[in-house]
Amino acid sequence: MTLKFVTPQEFERIQEIATYCFPWMHNVKDAIRKYINNYINSEYILGYYDEEDSLMAQVVVFPFQIYICEKLLNMGGVALVSSMPEIRHGGKIGLLLQEWLKIMRERNQYVSMLGPFSYEFYRKYGWELAFERKTYIIPIDLLSHFKNSGSLKKAEINDIPIIDKIYTGYAKSHNGCAVRDNLLWNDFTISHPWDDNYSRYTYIYKDDMGRERGYLIYKLKEEKIEIIEMIYEDNKALKGMLNFIYAHQSQAKEVVWSTAMDDKLPLLLTNQRIRVEINPGMMFRVVDVVQALRSRGYPESGRFSIGITDKYASWNEVTIDVDISEREVEIKECAYPQIKCDIQTFSQIFLGFITPMEAYNLGKLEAEDIEAVKEMNKIFKKSYTFNNNSF
Repeated sequence: MTLKFVTPQEFERIQEIATYCFPWMHNVKDAIRKYINNYINSEYILGYYDEEDSLMAQVVVFPFQIYICEKLLNMGGVALVSSMPEIRHGGKIGLLLQEWLKIMRERNQYVSMLGPFSYEFYRKYGWELAFERKTYIIPIDLLSHFKNSGSLKKAEINDIPIIDKIYTGYAKSHNGCAVRDNLLWNDFTISHPWDDNYSRYTYIYKDDMGRERGYLIYKLKEEKIEIIEMIYEDNKALKGMLNFIYAHQSQAKEVVWSTAMDDKLPLLLTNQRIRVEINPGMMFRVVDVVQALRSRGYPESGRFSIGITDKYASWNEVTIDVDISEREVEIKECAYPQIKCDIQTFSQIFLGFITPMEAYNLGKLEAEDIEAVKEMNKIFKKSYTFNNNSF
């Protein structure tokens, strides 16, 4: 048994294993092959090899940067977790994930995210639910009252810096959003390797003064408009884009939009009888507690001590005193923690998905003195988490 990085000569085997585990990939074999060859580097994919040196299981970790309280943290995005059936239920994926935690730490990727096939499975290894999505299904006629204001123009390749500026303003206020370079914009946002035969369209909204204040990425598909992303800096931009969407009423009967939990679109509708779904999303994990704490942004100063349990990352099993001031984060070991929790709960708090007080009330966080929880609560505020770049 060996764990090692997979060489490009074995990329056909990567596709074979992935396609076996994810049957939908059979319908897009050419796209999968292109994806593996174009976007996966050898240092991104760790494999489990059996006694005959055959690749039997694999885990990919892509390098990203995400915003947390307006600060950038390196993030390892876990993907293509897959294994052949003859070695399943033997802990091989667990070995790969544990090894990846060590590697991510060495690469200064102090946090990690993944899209789970099973929340229970990845929770065992320290990841925890930290994202939810709100999906609207709206009859398009309910958008008829939005009046035309400003203008929209089809975006071109050289408009990406404009779109990125609008997106970045939004991303800084939603923990977990990825920094997007040209590759992420061109190949994974305004288009995508898994796209079907329906094209994505991108438009930029300009207000009456000619200022770019929003953008819209969508598909027209089977009498439905599927909004991939709609980001706006003010309500005029939102209303202008909704008016633009309504202009498709002869082509579409409904609009589907999946977005962050803080969106309040129904309050602008004249009739709120629409379908609204809330679904669990991605999982998040702190890979290195001390370094992640030093890297994150904070809204207020404060001090607390905490003891964390982490079965698969022993370096996190420390009791530390954390003193956060305007200029620095000072961390040192201490004997007795005021607060105790596991890495899963700490990860949710760190990202802002839940607050320390919510964790305490849910029984996920222990404290002898409620004042310690209140102090921690000042530092770790609630955030509406969001990430629209799957991997």
